[in-house]
Amino acid sequence: MTGLLVVLLGAAAVLRLVVGESFGWPDAEVLQLRLDRLLNGLAVGAGLAVSGAVLQALLRNPLASPYLIGVSSGATLGVVVGKWLVGASVLGAAVGAKAGGVHLMALSGALGTLAVVYVLSQKSGWVDPIGLLLVGVIVNAINGAAIMAMTYLVQPADQANIAVWMMGYLFDDVPRPMIGVVLVVVALCTAVAACLGRAMDIATLTDAEAESLGVNLPRLRLGLFVLAAVCISSTVVLAGPIGFVGLICPHLVRLLVGPANRWVVLGSALAGSALVVAADATVKAIDVGQGLMPLGVLTAVIGGPVFLVLLRPQIGRAT
Repeated sequence: MTGLLVVLLGAAAVLRLVVGESFGWPDAEVLQLRLDRLLNGLAVGAGLAVSGAVLQALLRNPLASPYLIGVSSGATLGVVVGKWLVGASVLGAAVGAKAGGVHLMALSGALGTLAVVYVLSQKSGWVDPIGLLLVGVIVNAINGAAIMAMTYLVQPADQANIAVWMMGYLFDDVPRPMIGVVLVVVALCTAVAACLGRAMDIATLTDAEAESLGVNLPRLRLGLFVLAAVCISSTVVLAGPIGFVGLICPHLVRLLVGPANRWVVLGSALAGSALVVAADATVKAIDVGQGLMPLGVLTAVIGGPVFLVLLRPQIGRAT
């Protein structure tokens, strides 16, 4: 089944290379631009999907995702705060010495949101799945309000840039070294998560059962929280907040490869990359006279109905 995901990713990659202002194999200069955009999509899609797979296993909640529980908005808030503090262009946040500071702000926002959601959704030491989703929605709304407030405080000339970036785009002007760095970071996080797959399988049991099988749950949870936050913050710095990729890809992969988290993580990386790259090729082919459609719009159109299908069986389960 993983072979199917590889084929889908390959097809999406070829589609991304041949789709542009004109359909067909481009010349060398245009090909380089499309390759950069392809690598950008691979990094963003894999980072979002892997973080979603990790969060779902860690929180024992099939509805957990970076977007829905507010982690993506937390990273976004960190970037906007960094924009306000350092005054660098958001679209060029990866350039120069300020890049590390912006990424650290995004990481801080993601980790802070994860910690708040995790703590507030616990009851007697147990994380309530529906409670976590509700807390995440509220924290997401709070982050959104804070983002609007910080956007209001920046210079008027920068507000339009932030508004565009907030829609979720794969930008053509992202520096190639930054794309390479994020690709390496996401690949390392994916490899670490896959190696921790058996521990994540055991962690889906009760705390007592998991600890009796030799899993150090506090250390595992802390490590996976940091891993997910690193993936999310990296993708937000590259492309802004893009929703639903981290929710639907792990679920689709589980249908193909089963519940073993090692294969879910690896398959999610492939599926997320294929989805984002294919979505980017689609928006590149659609011309509505207003420039490129935001990638976040297309993922929301796909992911929203899928989320409702996933949520429906959970309603009333706690009663």
